[in-house]
Amino acid sequence: MSAGSSNELAPLTLDSACITELQQALERVESGRGVLVRLADLMGGAVGQAAMLGMRTLGLAPGLQARLQATAETAIRRAFDLAVVGMDRPHDVSATPDGGAGWRDPALKAAVTVSGAVGGFTGLPGLVADVGFTTLTIMREIARIAREQGEDLSREDARVACLEVFALRAFPFGAAKGQGEDSELGYFSARAMLRGRPVVMLVSEVATHYGLGLSRKFALQMMPVAGALCGASLNVAFLSHYRAVAQAHFTIRRLEREYGPEVRRTAMDMKAHAAAQVRES
Repeated sequence: MSAGSSNELAPLTLDSACITELQQALERVESGRGVLVRLADLMGGAVGQAAMLGMRTLGLAPGLQARLQATAETAIRRAFDLAVVGMDRPHDVSATPDGGAGWRDPALKAAVTVSGAVGGFTGLPGLVADVGFTTLTIMREIARIAREQGEDLSREDARVACLEVFALRAFPFGAAKGQGEDSELGYFSARAMLRGRPVVMLVSEVATHYGLGLSRKFALQMMPVAGALCGASLNVAFLSHYRAVAQAHFTIRRLEREYGPEVRRTAMDMKAHAAAQVRES
């Protein structure tokens, strides 16, 4: 029995399969933080070293920082408005049994790779176009994952949940000790902080952190020769990262629709059990 209607009651406990799903989702959503800071390390070799040097020594003028911030906010707002177009109908799994994954994944990666490479070659004008295209592509993927996990994208709360995927990484999971049980449940704490905020405010907050990532991305792309490679690599990493976070986020939301508050209680128990094992070792 699920919590799908007012006449049904949520089960007392999650079954083993759902507990495994919850554990994997929490690990995925909390391990994805700081992805932009780590990306240069993933490049490796001479280009990676040059990228790290560029990130440390290349300062951006305040006017340019402001322009990148405005670019981020515009891209997020447009993506939020456009990403769900045509997706406000129920998802028909039987129409595409594999979800279209066979062609979609390589096609999307190729598209954002080309966009990032062109942006890396052409400087700020190219970056603006690249950011708009890549952000919309990412948000569209987030919306697709949401629908596959049973979200009704005609509802405002489901659309805001898509925006939350961008916002979650702005909050420090696992806050300092002494701040109550929520400090052990960073994902749920972050969502609680986001809940109820107007969309305009949420877009602005997301754009602040997204703009910081764009500043680092632009600094990398300004380096000769390495710029196009950095832009392409970062775009693919952006896409993979946000897709993984979205999968985890909407898996947890699906479990919450089925099991209600028991999902958070189970997560708390898993955290307590893990902490006990660490103390005993």
